[in-house]
Amino acid sequence: MNWKTSSAVRLLALSLFAWGASASAQTFSLTPPCAPGLCGASKIGGAAVKPAGATRETQSIEVDVAATALLQSSSEHIAISGFASGQPFNTTGAFSPNAPNGGIGIALGRIDNAAHPSCPADASDTQVEFAIEQFGWSDIYGSRILDCVSFSKSALSGVWKLRISLFVQCWGATCSAAATVENASTFALLGSVSSTAIPLQNPTIARRPWYAVTNFAAEPFNYSASFWVRDETYTPFF
Repeated sequence: MNWKTSSAVRLLALSLFAWGASASAQTFSLTPPCAPGLCGASKIGGAAVKPAGATRETQSIEVDVAATALLQSSSEHIAISGFASGQPFNTTGAFSPNAPNGGIGIALGRIDNAAHPSCPADASDTQVEFAIEQFGWSDIYGSRILDCVSFSKSALSGVWKLRISLFVQCWGATCSAAATVENASTFALLGSVSSTAIPLQNPTIARRPWYAVTNFAAEPFNYSASFWVRDETYTPFF
């Protein structure tokens, strides 16, 4: 974790804004429509398509998230993806066709070290995990947690919003990703992750971002998260 990575993600997003297709100013809340159950809620972001002849592509996302109860009290997580073909859940909370649609992004919340050994052990459940995730294509068990860090749940006390910044870059079907999570008011860095040589599982030319909340742990009720999308930018290079 370091401030240089946080600044780099922010500067990359700002420098690309003038050149790529961008969307912003979306505000919404997500609540999985099932309790208990294996389901979730998601929202698709702005449309983008890889143009013919593009040799390199980037996608940046910056979003504020309010989900303190989910992060402190549940075993669920928030997920955000770029470079996907669609969103992971339909309106009933069930997985959509081709879910989770082959993108690359982040997971924030409870990530079990037993199932995902790249994450730090957290037997006492006092930490929030933050990770780069490679999302599978048409395989709900095909996603992989890559770089993963954690921070204390106590860091969320009195915090309303977190700011998540994600930057994904692909050369053909090989990608790299970097992301940060910070206090949206003080800009105190809580976590920083990155990964390289990530195979892109999305076989289509769609390049959609999505935002999601899970109910995978059979919680007795559904936890919600609110999102304020500050920027989505997709840029092809020729």
